[in-house]
Amino acid sequence: MEHTTQYAVHTGDRCTAMEVAGAALRQSGHRVESTGGTITATTGNRLLTILLGAMVHPSREFRRYELSTTVTGTSTTITLRHAQHATAVSGGSIGAGRRRTAWRQVETMLERALRAAGLLTTPTR
Repeated sequence: MEHTTQYAVHTGDRCTAMEVAGAALRQSGHRVESTGGTITATTGNRLLTILLGAMVHPSREFRRYELSTTVTGTSTTITLRHAQHATAVSGGSIGAGRRRTAWRQVETMLERALRAAGLLTTPTR
C-alpha cells in the first residue's frame, strides 16, 4: 500500500497550495487542522473502526492523513502521508482494500485541486 505521495510546487506558492489542499480535504468531509507548514486531516470514527473493523460503514472508518512541506531552493515539495497506523489491522483484507481505495481517492482529489489551481510544477509521483 502507498504511504506517501509528493507534489512539487513553486516555493512562492506553498501557502496557497496548502490552503487549496486544506479546502479540498474539507470539501471531501475531512476535519482539517493546520499548524505551521503541516495539515492533519481526519475523517470517521476511530473507536468504531478499532472495535468493529470492516463492519463499520466505509464513510465512518477512521482515516488520518498529514500534509507537510519541504523547501528546497525555489521549489517546495508537499508530502501526503498516512498519519495514523494504529488501525492498520482493523478489518483484515476488506479494511485494507478500503484504505487503499480511500488513499487513491484523497491522492487524486489533491492532485486535481492543485492542478486546477495551477500550482503543480512537475508531474506527481
